[in-house]
Amino acid sequence: MSSRALRRLQGRGNVMALPPVDQEESESDEEETVNHVVNKFALLDDSDEKSDEQIATDVVKQDTAVNKKKKNRKKKKKKATTMTQPTEDLDKVLEEIESNGQVAPSTSHQRQDNLMSFKFQKSVLTVEHRHLNPDNELRKIFGTRALMGDSSYRRRNQGSQSRGMWLTQPQNNWAKLGRTGISMKSLETKNGCQVFKFEHSKDYQDIQFKFLDAVDSSDHRNIAVIIEKHSYHVDALLTFSDVYKVHEDIRMARELIERSLYCLERSFHSCFNLTTGMCRLPYKYQENRCLYLSLYKHMNFVSQRGCNRTALELCKVLLSLDPEEDPLGSILELDHFALRAAEYEYLIKFASEWGVSRNLTQLPNWAYSLALAHFQLSLLEKSSDKEKADKALQNALIMFPSVLALMLEKCSVQPDPKVAACAVFASKTKESRPQGLELLCHMFVCRNHSLWKDPEILAWLESNVNAVISRVEKKDRFVDECAQKRKTRYQKPPMNIYRHALISELPEVSSLLPLDIRTGTMLSHDPLPPQDTVISYQRPARSSHGRSRHPVSLFFHSLLPGFNPEEPFDGAPEYLDRADAGQMRGNVQTLMNAMRELLDNFQRPLAEDEEEEFVQDWD
Repeated sequence: MSSRALRRLQGRGNVMALPPVDQEESESDEEETVNHVVNKFALLDDSDEKSDEQIATDVVKQDTAVNKKKKNRKKKKKKATTMTQPTEDLDKVLEEIESNGQVAPSTSHQRQDNLMSFKFQKSVLTVEHRHLNPDNELRKIFGTRALMGDSSYRRRNQGSQSRGMWLTQPQNNWAKLGRTGISMKSLETKNGCQVFKFEHSKDYQDIQFKFLDAVDSSDHRNIAVIIEKHSYHVDALLTFSDVYKVHEDIRMARELIERSLYCLERSFHSCFNLTTGMCRLPYKYQENRCLYLSLYKHMNFVSQRGCNRTALELCKVLLSLDPEEDPLGSILELDHFALRAAEYEYLIKFASEWGVSRNLTQLPNWAYSLALAHFQLSLLEKSSDKEKADKALQNALIMFPSVLALMLEKCSVQPDPKVAACAVFASKTKESRPQGLELLCHMFVCRNHSLWKDPEILAWLESNVNAVISRVEKKDRFVDECAQKRKTRYQKPPMNIYRHALISELPEVSSLLPLDIRTGTMLSHDPLPPQDTVISYQRPARSSHGRSRHPVSLFFHSLLPGFNPEEPFDGAPEYLDRADAGQMRGNVQTLMNAMRELLDNFQRPLAEDEEEEFVQDWD
């Protein structure tokens, strides 16, 4: 290298220095600027030597070209930002206009239409997981700090929760759940819904037989022994929960129901999903009924704690298991929980989708609850208006006039004299009312009378009662049609209505049940079994110990469960001598003969001459 080239490198260092790179520029810009840099090693070539002035001018030209490109890029960026800013501002303005209730743009209308179509396509039996846990609703109502004083709440929420458990969470004081002996299998796919069935293992069947023997003994202590040995026997938990409820220990009664649900939920099939509303569990299978009863009792316990939204979701689950038969009559409580949870839109949607196929307006609870839902929405200035509420309430009053007197009595309201004078609301027509209709009306009033105590609702009811009286005076044709329907319908309600009335335990309802149902034996684990019951395994035959169904024999059996009057007495205590043993044997034999004679006299019908002598003695 020549000395001239060395001087160029040393003296022109400042001229060849690149300007600082802007941080906002992209990597592509950096590559372009590097390509324009003068190659320093090119100066080593003596053949292409230039003068100092030419080299300086070349460097200056390259620098100015790079600076021009940078300026052009910055101008383009500024133009782009100025073009995008007005559109962003317009979007913000339109969003503010839409939130203030003014006219929204067409894009917002499309979004709302899409959301409404998605909500409409959603099944009315679909359940949300987060609403199945009552603790979530309790935290929403009272707050976490207020619930920390509840010991049961702390036990349920202390430590890690079991994954996949949506109905209940195990408590720390519960026994460890091993093999339950209960499993679930898929039977078939019918009308797009999967049908499932519970199954019992051989060991669980043996425990079930012991449980049935304990039930026949009429001693709840025998059932307690089964729970001590087998902590998760579902039918024993259901039965003993009623024992705690009779003794007013509601906390333990609720805990036993939660334990039974925990055991059943751990036994679910992998494809069985409670929240989709597409899984069926037929009630005719005896093994499936424990889930129905556990859900129903858990739903009532949850509603008593004020968790009405959770109770509504549980009622939807109960209905989705067998919506065709509805074995526990959950349709009679769905409207009640929807009103208590202020889910008025859901109630109207359910009635619009299922009202025609299920004749919901022919049930007094749905006729009145639908009218109340429309009225509540009219107060909230929603889609419904007051005219729909007035029309629905007037139709309900004409179709089910006996509800008015019961409702006013429960609300402690004295009716107007012209109401008692009206032919429709007169109490004289009570004798002609069908027994099934009276049962439905009493169940509705017992549940929902607290929802109608509001002064504004009572005023609305009074105005519509006056409108109905004027329609009756004008001899409206609809009044006669409803009277004819009441005479021909509601004569014999289906068995699920009676089963619902039995397990609901409502006051003033048991007296309206038929005599054969009231006097019959009701089992807590299987109330009023259906006629098409399918029994998967038979109970082994066992000796009856000489018992009969006569009340006197049952009384003696309750005193001495192991006593059999048919067996002879062949033994005496060893500590007695022969004389005492013979005397004791004779006394016991005499007592047994007297008991046999007593039982025979009670069971043997009297002859005609004996009846006459019996009457003459009293004369």
